[in-house]
Amino acid sequence: MAITYDDFLKVVETNNLPFVNEVHKLFLDNGCKMEIKEAKQGYVVTYAHIKDKKKIALMNYVFRKSGMLVRIYARHIHMYQTLLDSIPEEMKKNVMKAGDCKRLTGVSECSPTCTAGYDFMMDGVNYKKCKNSAFFWIVNADSMEHIKKMLIKELELVDVD
Repeated sequence: MAITYDDFLKVVETNNLPFVNEVHKLFLDNGCKMEIKEAKQGYVVTYAHIKDKKKIALMNYVFRKSGMLVRIYARHIHMYQTLLDSIPEEMKKNVMKAGDCKRLTGVSECSPTCTAGYDFMMDGVNYKKCKNSAFFWIVNADSMEHIKKMLIKELELVDVD
Protein backbone atom coordinates (compact mmCIF):
# COMPACT_ATOMS: atom_id res chain seq x y z
CA MET A 1 0.00 0.00 0.00
CA ALA A 2 1.34 3.43 -0.94
CA ILE A 3 2.36 5.84 1.77
CA THR A 4 0.34 9.03 1.68
CA TYR A 5 1.00 12.61 2.67
CA ASP A 6 -1.49 12.10 5.52
CA ASP A 7 0.59 9.14 6.77
CA PHE A 8 3.63 11.42 6.83
CA LEU A 9 1.74 14.17 8.67
CA LYS A 10 0.88 11.71 11.45
CA VAL A 11 4.56 11.50 12.43
CA VAL A 12 5.29 15.22 12.20
CA GLU A 13 5.42 17.06 15.52
CA THR A 14 2.35 19.24 15.99
CA ASN A 15 4.37 22.46 16.22
CA ASN A 16 5.93 21.72 12.80
CA LEU A 17 2.66 20.96 10.97
CA PRO A 18 1.90 24.52 9.76
CA PHE A 19 5.43 24.82 8.34
CA VAL A 20 5.28 21.40 6.68
CA ASN A 21 1.91 22.17 5.09
CA GLU A 22 3.11 25.58 3.89
CA VAL A 23 6.24 24.09 2.31
CA HIS A 24 4.17 21.30 0.75
CA LYS A 25 1.86 23.86 -0.87
CA LEU A 26 4.85 25.94 -2.01
CA PHE A 27 6.36 22.97 -3.83
CA LEU A 28 3.11 21.77 -5.37
CA ASP A 29 2.21 25.31 -6.50
CA ASN A 30 5.57 25.40 -8.29
CA GLY A 31 5.00 22.16 -10.18
CA CYS A 32 7.12 19.91 -8.00
CA LYS A 33 6.39 16.29 -7.24
CA MET A 34 6.53 14.60 -3.84
CA GLU A 35 7.76 11.10 -3.10
CA ILE A 36 7.54 9.34 0.26
CA LYS A 37 9.56 6.28 1.22
CA GLU A 38 9.77 4.38 4.45
CA ALA A 39 13.05 4.61 6.31
CA LYS A 40 14.52 3.20 9.48
CA GLN A 41 13.37 6.09 11.67
CA GLY A 42 10.23 7.26 9.89
CA TYR A 43 9.84 8.51 6.36
CA VAL A 44 11.98 10.23 3.78
CA VAL A 45 9.89 12.79 1.91
CA THR A 46 11.46 14.22 -1.23
CA TYR A 47 10.28 17.15 -3.30
CA ALA A 48 11.63 17.31 -6.82
CA HIS A 49 11.29 19.44 -9.90
CA ILE A 50 10.89 17.58 -13.20
CA LYS A 51 12.90 19.06 -16.06
CA ASP A 52 13.24 17.35 -19.44
CA LYS A 53 11.87 14.15 -17.86
CA LYS A 54 14.68 14.27 -15.30
CA LYS A 55 13.90 14.46 -11.59
CA ILE A 56 15.92 17.11 -9.72
CA ALA A 57 15.63 16.80 -5.95
CA LEU A 58 15.22 20.14 -4.18
CA MET A 59 14.63 19.06 -0.60
CA ASN A 60 13.86 16.17 1.67
CA TYR A 61 12.62 15.61 5.16
CA VAL A 62 14.27 12.88 7.16
CA PHE A 63 13.70 11.72 10.71
CA ARG A 64 16.38 11.19 13.32
CA LYS A 65 16.31 10.70 17.08
CA SER A 66 16.76 14.47 17.41
CA GLY A 67 13.63 15.11 15.36
CA MET A 68 12.67 15.98 11.80
CA LEU A 69 15.41 17.43 9.64
CA VAL A 70 15.41 19.06 6.25
CA ARG A 71 18.09 18.61 3.61
CA ILE A 72 18.11 21.35 0.99
CA TYR A 73 19.82 20.67 -2.32
CA ALA A 74 20.86 24.26 -2.96
CA ARG A 75 22.25 23.95 -6.49
CA HIS A 76 22.02 27.72 -6.96
CA ILE A 77 23.47 28.81 -3.60
CA HIS A 78 26.16 30.87 -5.35
CA MET A 79 23.36 33.14 -6.65
CA TYR A 80 21.98 34.00 -3.20
CA GLN A 81 24.75 33.08 -0.78
CA THR A 82 24.42 36.34 1.19
CA LEU A 83 21.22 34.86 2.63
CA LEU A 84 23.45 32.51 4.64
CA ASP A 85 24.91 35.44 6.59
CA SER A 86 21.49 35.98 8.20
CA ILE A 87 20.80 32.43 9.38
CA PRO A 88 21.02 31.67 13.13
CA GLU A 89 24.37 30.65 14.60
CA GLU A 90 23.18 27.08 15.25
CA MET A 91 22.38 26.64 11.56
CA LYS A 92 25.77 28.15 10.62
CA LYS A 93 27.51 25.68 12.95
CA ASN A 94 25.83 22.80 11.14
CA VAL A 95 27.03 24.15 7.79
CA MET A 96 30.59 24.55 9.10
CA LYS A 97 30.74 21.02 10.55
CA ALA A 98 29.28 19.44 7.39
CA GLY A 99 31.68 17.30 5.41
CA ASP A 100 33.81 18.95 2.76
CA CYS A 101 33.15 18.02 -0.86
CA LYS A 102 35.87 15.65 -2.00
CA ARG A 103 35.57 16.73 -5.61
CA LEU A 104 35.71 20.46 -4.92
CA THR A 105 38.61 20.22 -2.49
CA GLY A 106 40.56 17.83 -4.72
CA VAL A 107 41.25 15.53 -1.76
CA SER A 108 39.89 12.45 -3.48
CA GLU A 109 37.20 11.27 -5.81
CA CYS A 110 33.72 10.73 -4.55
CA SER A 111 31.24 8.39 -6.16
CA PRO A 112 31.36 8.55 -9.96
CA THR A 113 27.68 9.52 -9.93
CA CYS A 114 28.21 12.42 -7.53
CA THR A 115 27.49 15.80 -9.10
CA ALA A 116 29.77 17.60 -6.60
CA GLY A 117 28.86 19.80 -3.70
CA TYR A 118 28.58 23.53 -3.18
CA ASP A 119 31.19 26.27 -3.29
CA PHE A 120 29.87 29.32 -1.42
CA MET A 121 30.68 32.13 1.00
CA MET A 122 29.21 32.55 4.47
CA ASP A 123 30.30 35.38 6.76
CA GLY A 124 33.23 36.10 4.45
CA VAL A 125 34.58 32.54 4.56
CA ASN A 126 34.68 30.25 1.53
CA TYR A 127 33.23 26.76 2.02
CA LYS A 128 33.25 23.74 -0.29
CA LYS A 129 30.72 21.41 1.28
CA CYS A 130 29.13 18.08 0.39
CA LYS A 131 25.67 18.50 -1.09
CA ASN A 132 24.24 15.86 1.25
CA SER A 133 25.28 17.55 4.49
CA ALA A 134 25.85 21.25 3.77
CA PHE A 135 22.28 22.40 4.35
CA PHE A 136 20.94 19.71 6.66
CA TRP A 137 19.05 21.28 9.55
CA ILE A 138 16.63 20.40 12.31
CA VAL A 139 13.18 21.85 11.68
CA ASN A 140 12.29 24.11 14.61
CA ALA A 141 10.98 27.59 15.35
CA ASP A 142 14.44 29.13 14.79
CA SER A 143 15.11 27.48 11.44
CA MET A 144 11.74 27.49 9.67
CA GLU A 145 11.82 31.03 8.29
CA HIS A 146 15.37 30.61 6.96
CA ILE A 147 14.65 27.22 5.42
CA LYS A 148 11.63 28.66 3.65
CA LYS A 149 13.64 31.61 2.28
CA MET A 150 16.20 29.20 0.80
CA LEU A 151 13.51 27.03 -0.73
CA ILE A 152 11.84 30.04 -2.34
CA LYS A 153 15.17 31.10 -3.85
CA GLU A 154 15.80 27.60 -5.21
CA LEU A 155 12.32 27.47 -6.71
CA GLU A 156 12.85 30.86 -8.36
CA LEU A 157 16.09 29.59 -9.94
CA VAL A 158 15.15 25.99 -10.71
CA ASP A 159 14.95 26.59 -14.47
CA VAL A 160 18.17 28.67 -14.69
CA ASP A 161 20.39 25.72 -15.66
